[in-house]
Amino acid sequence: MINSFRDKILSIRYFKEKTKLILFLLGLILILFFARYLFGLAYSRYEVRAKINANIDKALYIFEDEKISFNLDPNGIIPRDDPYTYKFSVSNFNASKESDVDISYKVSIRTTTNLPIQLKLYRNELYDSETSVNLLNGSSVVQDEDSAWYRVYNVTDEFEFLYTSKSTDVFTLVINFPSVYSENPIYADYIENIEVTLESKQII
Repeated sequence: MINSFRDKILSIRYFKEKTKLILFLLGLILILFFARYLFGLAYSRYEVRAKINANIDKALYIFEDEKISFNLDPNGIIPRDDPYTYKFSVSNFNASKESDVDISYKVSIRTTTNLPIQLKLYRNELYDSETSVNLLNGSSVVQDEDSAWYRVYNVTDEFEFLYTSKSTDVFTLVINFPSVYSENPIYADYIENIEVTLESKQII
């Protein structure tokens, strides 16, 4: 095929026609390479999005000013080297309703202080990606009116949904409880309660 193109170019007598044909072939090759690059980029984005949306444990819907809380199942958190992951999604629409106002919302997490666990939270990212950003910037220990102690993690960023588009954010909560703690029997019968709270408000 390459030889036939070369023979066709050599058979053209005029320099201008040869130049036009060469430029056309170069442009065609560049277009093919560019199209292949765009296809690969689009596919990789689709693949990442598909992985993010897979296996969502809890779906939340916000339409106005409201506060929603839910607890993770505390059973089964034992020391191990692999992290525990829990996914929840936040949307401004469901099968029967859509928000008709612009909304901003923030996320906070509260845990008991029974186990020495470490938390990280990611939004619309794969938690094990090198470029992923942990939304949790530390925690504070507080005591409630019943004298119980809690560790509170606040996400400083607020996130927005515009009423003009259906939107969904997927959060991945990563819980680390290193296997080194399996050697300490004090944690054998302890249970950690993990509560996620979502507070939304209308953007005025």
